[in-house]
Amino acid sequence: MKTQPNCQHFHAGKQARAENNPCIIQDARMLPATRQSWYDGWNYQNALMMPAPTEMEIVQSRDFLKNLSASLRS
Repeated sequence: MKTQPNCQHFHAGKQARAENNPCIIQDARMLPATRQSWYDGWNYQNALMMPAPTEMEIVQSRDFLKNLSASLRS
């Protein structure tokens, strides 16, 4: 997993996810970069909290993408 940025907004996003808060920012005054950093932190923590995919899920995803690719070519 990639390293975490040392940014207060990133860590605030992580904390929000750890506290089961929704991935919604209601403060319109945030700069776009600040907002993205918060979302990145929320997503980072979310990935840590999600279980690893099973072998069956990996196969299903691979087959779905293979079939989707084939249907787009035809």
